[in-house]
Amino acid sequence: MTEPLIQLKHVSKVYGAAGRGRGEAPGVTALEKLTIDFHAGEFTAIAGPSGSGKSTLLNLIGTIDAPTHGEIRFQDRRVSGLGEDELADFRLRQFGFVFQAYNLIPVLTAVENVEYPLVLQGVPRAERRARSLEALKWVGLEREGDRRPDLLSGGQQQRVAVARAIVHRPAVVLADEPTANLDSKTAAALLDMMLDLNKKHGITFLFSSHDPVVLSRARRVLHLRDGKLQDEAV
Repeated sequence: MTEPLIQLKHVSKVYGAAGRGRGEAPGVTALEKLTIDFHAGEFTAIAGPSGSGKSTLLNLIGTIDAPTHGEIRFQDRRVSGLGEDELADFRLRQFGFVFQAYNLIPVLTAVENVEYPLVLQGVPRAERRARSLEALKWVGLEREGDRRPDLLSGGQQQRVAVARAIVHRPAVVLADEPTANLDSKTAAALLDMMLDLNKKHGITFLFSSHDPVVLSRARRVLHLRDGKLQDEAV
């Protein structure tokens, strides 16, 4: 087997622990001693009830948050100890993010929203427009590029969010409850589209979700409860 793309080694996350004085309540443990490998090309769901640590795990993987204990490595590079500027650049280039609330910029058109990561990377205007239109085509919205988010359905807005997440060709797309605001039919269509991107273009997807639509399509499912890894289904 190839080397892991992402490695978590004995990773824990405790909120409110730093600077705790004598007699104060202990911090809240969100994740406890997780050791997990993820490989390129995965289509993996992290499942569990509310409060199980799913979103916290994605935030640690995506370097939005830092572990309290343990180590995270990306392509065998230790990232859990990088400085803020290094982390920001690393995050911008290596990860794409999809959120349940879409997080589109309302005053921008669909194609301008998709372009945004490329703007941050300093990609020339003509190139970023061509790549953004290609990404919209991949998600089936090539005719909607000039429309603003308020003129798109919820499912279309989430497809724009997926296009934005993949336009800069990240190593991993992290999707936090991406179907939470969608009806079951729209959610199924979105997941089928993402699975197609995974198969055709080798894009790695990691989801946090308790949605059966997501879990039924994932090729690997990790179950969390109370911050601990319970079991794994493949």
